[in-house]
Amino acid sequence: MVNEIHQNRLKTFSVNFKDQSYDEAYFQQLLIQQLNTEHRSLVVDGTDIFSQFYKVIWFSEKPILRTAPAPLLALSSLVNKDNFKVVLTGEGADEFFAGYNIFKENRVRRFWAREPDSNLRPLLLSRIYPYILNQQGTLNPFWQAFFKRRLLEFDNPVYSHLLRWENTSKIRFLLVNEIKEQYNFQDQIERALSYLPKISKINDPLSRAQYIEAKIFLNGYLLSSQGDRMLMGHSVEGRFPFLDHRVIEFASQIPTNWRLNGLNEKYILKETFKDILPPAIFNRPKQPYRAPISKSIFENNNLWWIHDLLSAEKIKQYGYFDSSKVQLLLKKIKENQNPISQIDEMGFVGVLSTQLWHYHFIENFDANSGNLPKKQKVVKENMVKRR
Repeated sequence: MVNEIHQNRLKTFSVNFKDQSYDEAYFQQLLIQQLNTEHRSLVVDGTDIFSQFYKVIWFSEKPILRTAPAPLLALSSLVNKDNFKVVLTGEGADEFFAGYNIFKENRVRRFWAREPDSNLRPLLLSRIYPYILNQQGTLNPFWQAFFKRRLLEFDNPVYSHLLRWENTSKIRFLLVNEIKEQYNFQDQIERALSYLPKISKINDPLSRAQYIEAKIFLNGYLLSSQGDRMLMGHSVEGRFPFLDHRVIEFASQIPTNWRLNGLNEKYILKETFKDILPPAIFNRPKQPYRAPISKSIFENNNLWWIHDLLSAEKIKQYGYFDSSKVQLLLKKIKENQNPISQIDEMGFVGVLSTQLWHYHFIENFDANSGNLPKKQKVVKENMVKRR
């Protein structure tokens, strides 16, 4: 559509990953060829990601649980070097046209909750997560038990997110007892509800789940730590067409089955543009944007700050985490002990980003200049020493 009114050749930018399980280069190329754009791409691996992570926390100004902002910070540098100051990007489409798996999961679990003893209804979850099936085509008992937790709490206003939040909350075990004992999962649910003042007025389960996602995840993370802060790290501004208030108002008023048709996400959006999209794009299920966490980060001596900040001495000095538990987690990741779960990965990133946040803003922050001259000096001196 832009090509029809754009006088110059369109330029596009993307991130690719050496780890094929994260990479979408094939699908990107389909669109690049169809649109005939002048394309720039950036290929990253685990070491590249953590090379950027040092700056990610400086720009985000808070601890995070994901590495996904790091490739986008590198990508904004590529955009800047190509002399672009403004880019169009697609945040908001998944929130307001129901693109995320969590919306499908919510629908299946509510359907299952009507007959909680059914062995057939939970099989629908395999259409979202095929890996949860046994070779015999039955649901793996572990996953059956996992998704059945809190199944009948469908009157809870945050029912759609309960499992995810409860799962993520397990990384609390890494905290020192003095901090951990101040909070529990129910306290955090109450805190989340304080950010959702209109949730009691939303009766439709899908709309309620979308409201939660937009208010907490989109607003607090995607548009901040992973969005504007990474773009502005290299003086690039993002424009988000799907977040135009008229688009959001329209999306919120259409019937829910036009947003999520059965388990077909972003239904009306895909139907609208199916005649101009390659079939492989139109028919593929959504692939979440994620970035890998690789054990290779421990093998690169240029990333000395990771070893330093995660040392038992620094963990104890900063005082947020139980040093013995952190060291066990690091050993598990370094030795690639199976399985390295998402909880382990989020825990690792949470510890590293918190340690790095403390290093940037407490240990080395120059309040007078609002900059990091001491940090930069320390980094340079330490790198010389290490070499």
